Amino acid sequence: MKTKYQYIGILPKTIRIKENDFWGVNDHDGNEILPSTFIEVFTLSSGYGLIAARESGLWGIYDFYGNLVNSEKYDFIYPFYGMFGMSKVKTGNKWGLLNRYGHKIIPLKYREIKKFGKGLALYGFDNSVEFIPKYDLVNLPEIHPILGIKSSIELDKKFIPKKKSERTRTL
Repeated sequence: MKTKYQYIGILPKTIRIKENDFWGVNDHDGNEILPSTFIEVFTLSSGYGLIAARESGLWGIYDFYGNLVNSEKYDFIYPFYGMFGMSKVKTGNKWGLLNRYGHKIIPLKYREIKKFGKGLALYGFDNSVEFIPKYDLVNLPEIHPILGIKSSIELDKKFIPKKKSERTRTL
């Protein structure tokens, strides 16, 4: 294990490291989760060990074992601290929402998504505004008919990250 870095930031589940002006992530035993090849890294607020890492200007989301959670890349990621581990994401000029597992629950189709009172306001490009109360966000099947998107709750219940040694790689 290397002992000299430009920066070390100890978090509850991970250690952010900076070497040669690039960021990486290790676990508390010093094992590499993400190599020091990223422009920026931070952990999402979900408590599930998800890591947002920016490479070549775009953000990806990785699990605690360094696996990419989904194949999508984002221009911007903003964690909603205190909102059940959810994060808003942006690609181009469209915003959407990810759940605590890094899976999309609100599609990237809104002009803006903001906290409003005890919930979220979703601003459409047609100047419409939708409001979702904070506690309806965890009740995915109830909000999906309102937003016209398919439920991903079955996928979320089965989400268990695999260690790198347990996964198979396809090209």
